[in-house]
Amino acid sequence: MTKQRHMPFRRFTLAHPQILVLCLTVWVGGCAQATPRLSELSPRVLAPTHANHDLGEKERRDGRFVGLAISGGGSRAAVFGGAVLKELDRLGVLGEVDVLSAVSGGGLPAAYYALDGYGAIDFANGFMGRMGHDFQSDVRGRWLSPPNLLRYWFTDATRSDIVVKVLDDELFHGATYADLNPNRPKLLLNATNALTGEPFVISDESFATLDAPLASYSLARAVYMSAAYPGVFEPVVLRNGAAESGGSSRPAVLAYDGGSVDNLGVTTVLNLLNKIAERESFAAAFPNGCLVLSVDATPRIGRENTQPLTASTVLLQSNRREVLERVGIPAGQQDRTMFGTFTVGRNGSGSACRFWHLSLRQLQDEDSLGARATRIKTSLGLDPADQEALVRAAERLVQYALREAEGQDMVNKLLRRTTGKE
Repeated sequence: MTKQRHMPFRRFTLAHPQILVLCLTVWVGGCAQATPRLSELSPRVLAPTHANHDLGEKERRDGRFVGLAISGGGSRAAVFGGAVLKELDRLGVLGEVDVLSAVSGGGLPAAYYALDGYGAIDFANGFMGRMGHDFQSDVRGRWLSPPNLLRYWFTDATRSDIVVKVLDDELFHGATYADLNPNRPKLLLNATNALTGEPFVISDESFATLDAPLASYSLARAVYMSAAYPGVFEPVVLRNGAAESGGSSRPAVLAYDGGSVDNLGVTTVLNLLNKIAERESFAAAFPNGCLVLSVDATPRIGRENTQPLTASTVLLQSNRREVLERVGIPAGQQDRTMFGTFTVGRNGSGSACRFWHLSLRQLQDEDSLGARATRIKTSLGLDPADQEALVRAAERLVQYALREAEGQDMVNKLLRRTTGKE
């Protein structure tokens, strides 16, 4: 799979050969290495990763399924999602999660946790500081630096390369899918195929259809792919490996922000559960129950808003409403109710699964914390006060959920088991 290129080479005459030497140095230094052919890859690179839909012995050992989905929303989602992960870890619940699905900004904490133990990546130390890093300033600064201005003038590199480099430098340190920690949940990052409008889940299965190895794919680029908002960042081109060797240049997938399909990341977990139910008895596979937890960083639209909503905002709101109705939370209760029940199995006669919804919008405007946390704009950098508000929001919402969980058998049982009260 080759690196994406978009812009034609700009041709002009240079009066000074020294400038030409400098520019060629920047150009050559900035070029990515060619992706090796499948036959040249090591067995480790060709091996399956920990990003697939196969629930094996590890995920089935306790007879319980726990899925966790983290929504999109830029740094707001990264900080809020990260703070919820820390709270769930403190309660002992995070270690029970089997599958981690994430979209856009939610992919930052999800991928970082899934890599825990790789190199300097340590979920227990410095995690929240990394989630709150000002990626936006880094991207802007690198874009405007003289070496990069020359590079982007003389080559067909794009701003997406800068974003990927910033993510790699600050979070992922060159990690690929082969480096995912097998003791952490399976990681499923979500994008959208712009050529079809269909979801594109970054997984062994989806890359197999491209005849390409996921194991060698950069985690930083995958997170970027999930977060590449249309019209702001360039989409990622994925080509069919077999077709490419025959000379075809047509993209098989043009991937951008997964929020266009489902900004909650919940649908991927539901589809996985339904596929299991089609192959076997879900109740037999998970006799101790099923729980899907949604971490939802969707902001609130102010009552004072008098401007027409953008089409993208309406789409996000509509998709969110439909997904939450699907898991048993009626439209009129989606900013208040934390728990729902849905049926696993497409025929409607399968096993019951519990749904746990932790949403910023469950904090009310009358509460000063709620008024602030639910109005934080989507960006790749937040000021410290906004970060603190999101951390406090996560702590408060988890405490609310613990009180309400007394009447929720599956959630209460899990919490009692993980906190040693069972």
